[in-house]
Amino acid sequence: MQTDRSHWGIRIGVFAGAVLAVLLLYELRTLLLLILIAFVLAYVLNGPVTRLAGLLGGRGRAIACVAGGLLLLLVAAAGVLGPRTGEEFQWAAATLPGRAAQTYQEIIPRLGTQLGIPVPATLPEAARELWGLRGGWGPWLGERAGGVLTRAASSVVGLVTTALDLLIIPAFWVFFLQEGPGVKARLMRRVPEAQRGWVERVIGRVDEALRAVLLGQVTVGAVVAILLAVGLALVGTKLALVIAVASGVATVIPYFGAMLSGLTAVLLAFLEFGTVSHALLVAAVYVGVYTLEAFVITPRVIGHRIGLHPLIVLVVVLAAGHLFGLWGIVFAVPATAILRVLIPELWMRMNEAQR
Repeated sequence: MQTDRSHWGIRIGVFAGAVLAVLLLYELRTLLLLILIAFVLAYVLNGPVTRLAGLLGGRGRAIACVAGGLLLLLVAAAGVLGPRTGEEFQWAAATLPGRAAQTYQEIIPRLGTQLGIPVPATLPEAARELWGLRGGWGPWLGERAGGVLTRAASSVVGLVTTALDLLIIPAFWVFFLQEGPGVKARLMRRVPEAQRGWVERVIGRVDEALRAVLLGQVTVGAVVAILLAVGLALVGTKLALVIAVASGVATVIPYFGAMLSGLTAVLLAFLEFGTVSHALLVAAVYVGVYTLEAFVITPRVIGHRIGLHPLIVLVVVLAAGHLFGLWGIVFAVPATAILRVLIPELWMRMNEAQR
């Protein structure tokens, strides 16, 4: 009887500890997500760093070389695409607000009258109604700016924390690349020799699945951006390059990225050309590209490595979004790929231990 009570006490203690650990992780989710971003970046670039380390005589030199290469790539991209992108943004800033206000005045009040719903007559009035800006933009901006300055001045700790948050990703990126192999080797030495083979096999499977998903998502995003850029350019959209690149980046957000980028592109096309036909052409481009992405590009690039039905992936994405917000949606698919490997392996291991 005493033994049973002690076993129940241990189980309750373990359960309470697990609950507290989950609550702590939830409270620190922002910090953990920043560290997770740094880990993903380090994980993706670990191969090039490892190969360069053998050539340059050290991981530190290899990391500096990769960081310098990335910086040069960003500078080159800004030099090549910057002028064109700047011209597109200038055109958009000078043209789209006026066209948006004109389109609103032509369509929304008439639609409100037909539906019997009172709506503001102009777009600025609608913005003030929507965001509660009845006193105008000036007082609202002044109030918000004053609140931010007051909180910043009254919280030195908050300022320091914000500054440190900006340094977390590059600092941990360097740490993971520099110390990652050594930490992995030390951890493997602590694993009992009888289980070391199984652990190495599981790590290898997780690495294969995760690398396929991460590198696959980057490849899919790049292909989608190129196809959209070509399609939007054929339609004649001025913001083709900006919209295509943004849509390619948005593919890392499963389902929602495609919907949001597509709706935004259709709205911008309608404001630019002022005709439904051009908006429908842009919609057709997005439907065609994302249909190709769903049925051809993603299956060929990523394949069926995750091994889950798309409906289950959607449920996982929604749950992760409720718990962790946008970053939860972004990391839902890689996390699912890892759990798809770990859960069967751990379950099989537990069954073998009970025999």
